[in-house]
Amino acid sequence: MSEAPRPAEFDFPVSWSGPDGIGASPYDVYAEEERPDVCDDGQDPAVALRRTLGMFATGVTVITTLKREQVHGMTANAFMSVSLEPPLVLISVDRRTKMCSLLHEGMHYGVSVLSERQAALSDRFAGRPGEDLPEPRFALVRDTPLVDGALAHFVARVEKSYWGGDHSLFLGRVEYARQNPGTPLLFHGGRYEKLGQAG
Repeated sequence: MSEAPRPAEFDFPVSWSGPDGIGASPYDVYAEEERPDVCDDGQDPAVALRRTLGMFATGVTVITTLKREQVHGMTANAFMSVSLEPPLVLISVDRRTKMCSLLHEGMHYGVSVLSERQAALSDRFAGRPGEDLPEPRFALVRDTPLVDGALAHFVARVEKSYWGGDHSLFLGRVEYARQNPGTPLLFHGGRYEKLGQAG
């Protein structure tokens, strides 16, 4: 049985980072009727959309990679499983971040799923100011740093990257996965939550 041809949008090379400059390409030009219909109570439509998207409860992860013996990490809740065969996961990374410039085809990244006791670590990797934020500790697996004490760990090798507006999507083949007992740290409505916690 022959494979169906892939749509043209999947044929960009990994090094292609999308149109030059957000707001400077046909991808970002919308007729008024194409814009999403969001709350019209006077708030900025982008803010309204972000708040509405925030109603989807997610786990919290720290994405990590190693470059010249230096650990780089960032907090992210845009992580998902894609496939079991082959084992694939996906992360979405803001194109303005250093992490986005570090990841490329063949590069490894780690995903540490944080437990409910690791909110302060999440803040640290999100660059939020605060006193007494804990110093992270890492285990090195396949030359990839993973956050100690996390609920789950993955190491993935970048197979493909895709332009996603102001983010880039990195499809990774899972090479390592482990889980630990505990309860996940959740994010909902712009704040941390716990399982069973009243909203």
